[in-house]
Amino acid sequence: MTSAIELYQKAYDLDYRKGDWEYAEELYKIITEKYPYSEEKEYAQIHLDRIAKLKSNPSDYSLQPVRARGAGVGLMVGCFVLILILFVVTGFSLYFSYQQHLRQDSDEMIIQGLISENAGNYEVAQLKYEQAKKMYPRNNLAYRALAELYLKAGNIELAEIQSRQWELFNPYDLNLKEFKDRLETKKAILKGTKQ
Repeated sequence: MTSAIELYQKAYDLDYRKGDWEYAEELYKIITEKYPYSEEKEYAQIHLDRIAKLKSNPSDYSLQPVRARGAGVGLMVGCFVLILILFVVTGFSLYFSYQQHLRQDSDEMIIQGLISENAGNYEVAQLKYEQAKKMYPRNNLAYRALAELYLKAGNIELAEIQSRQWELFNPYDLNLKEFKDRLETKKAILKGTKQ
């Protein structure tokens, strides 16, 4: 035979967790009839009174079981979280697109600088490389182009500075080692001519 507490737990579960207050009402009634002197009878009576009011006014939100009311709140919270995630994803997508756009513009500026350098116009090339650096500071190609330009012009100090920045943004670039070797050779040549 089922005890009063077991019946009450089952009725409460149906009422509050599953939202089946009609079947829970039957169980509450069984508790009040079979176990009139139990504590569960008092609790069951409170729920029966609430259910009676709910039957007369089913649209009264305050009479709904607490967990049943929470389902709407849970849905709202879920929707809010989903919308928040969509905003974050959209924000990252826009930021990534913007960064890609800056990178492309920076690459185009470097190409213009290379064209100017090949034409022998080193000042314009240097200006284009500097603009590319400002536009997208993580573009290691701009540092590489400047380092090469300064090395070609014989400005060892600036070439070395640019090569350090180049190394900072792309430490595994195979061309970097070859450049540093040429830089050291040029330094040695310049030291030899000074002596």
